[in-house]
Amino acid sequence: MRKHIAISAGVLALAFGSAQSVQAETRGYVISVWSQAMNNIDESGCPEGKSPTAPDVFKYSMTGLGMAPDEVDKMIQSQDFNLHYRKMASMRGRKDGKPVFVYKHPLSVPEPPIKLEQSKEGFGFNLDGKVGPMDFTDPLTKEAGVDNMVARILGCIDRTRGTLDAPVGNTMLRWLHYIEGNSWLLHVDNNRDAPIDFQNEENVTVTYYRGQQPPVLSASGFQRNVTYTIDPNKTLRSLTTFKGKIKDGMFLSEVTPQFKFIASTRLQPIYDFKQARLRLKFLENGDLQGFVGGYLPIPMIYFPFGDYAAQGEGLGSGDVAGIYQALQKYADTDIDKAKNGKRTRISQTWTITAVPAFLEMPAELADNRNSRWRRTTQ
Repeated sequence: MRKHIAISAGVLALAFGSAQSVQAETRGYVISVWSQAMNNIDESGCPEGKSPTAPDVFKYSMTGLGMAPDEVDKMIQSQDFNLHYRKMASMRGRKDGKPVFVYKHPLSVPEPPIKLEQSKEGFGFNLDGKVGPMDFTDPLTKEAGVDNMVARILGCIDRTRGTLDAPVGNTMLRWLHYIEGNSWLLHVDNNRDAPIDFQNEENVTVTYYRGQQPPVLSASGFQRNVTYTIDPNKTLRSLTTFKGKIKDGMFLSEVTPQFKFIASTRLQPIYDFKQARLRLKFLENGDLQGFVGGYLPIPMIYFPFGDYAAQGEGLGSGDVAGIYQALQKYADTDIDKAKNGKRTRISQTWTITAVPAFLEMPAELADNRNSRWRRTTQ
């Protein structure tokens, strides 16, 4: 049986002088998985093969700059290839005829051969209300016209492939580093003085918060029913709420103009979704599984690739400059369109898994609007 995070009915009765008070209920969760929503269940989505790896990038980059092919091959086959790569491939960009650090200047090279994922099914939402040739059909909801263009771009790069059960490896590695100092929390509220009906509710609010403590882990993963305190920093609590309803055990939000929160350089500096949607499934074991999607800024999506730079390319993250150029080429919204006419955002969906937790609102944030929260004793 799930535990709720609201104050008990007995306390409510004392507070309001009535033994007839109805028990209010909200639920808290700590996010255990945060990763790109990919659906690369087999190789069929890449009929033309995978996007280039480090040896490929080195070969077409160096030959394009005039190096003899046999010399390039000799460097690729040498034991010092990683050293050659970091030194030479990093500076393969050209600006005003001079070498530049390509990860800072990803437009300084010719368009690299990034291959798009061709699968028909992919996770996400129909964000624009249309069905186009580059759209997916969601394998869970069967919704057509799913906009998740980033999954097309990353789906044929080994290091950015994944599934719902096996999320993207390099993202999860960064996520595990990030949560060494932070926890991400979800709060579900049915906005009425009655227990939540996890099958059908008409007026539900789901709010994201950052916790003051890192998550508590055990050998089996995130521990359940641990108490976390909401971070009182108001900057972290703006543009973080979804409103919607629960139908047949699933929360589906209304379109939210903007969903934004601060992360860190360990993961991605800022997540800033526009025209955002949230879908959460309430599982029988009390956990949540869901997706959040929208249109995100290209520089923020690019950040972890540019941050890893040559090391990331060497580990299989593909041609980093090619990823940036593909993000610009296939950007699929006119929201925040730049003055020069180039689109600055692209559709992407992230997957969320969360386990039950107790959430406490710091006393300095507790007021009449959130009196249903337990207050900290500090």
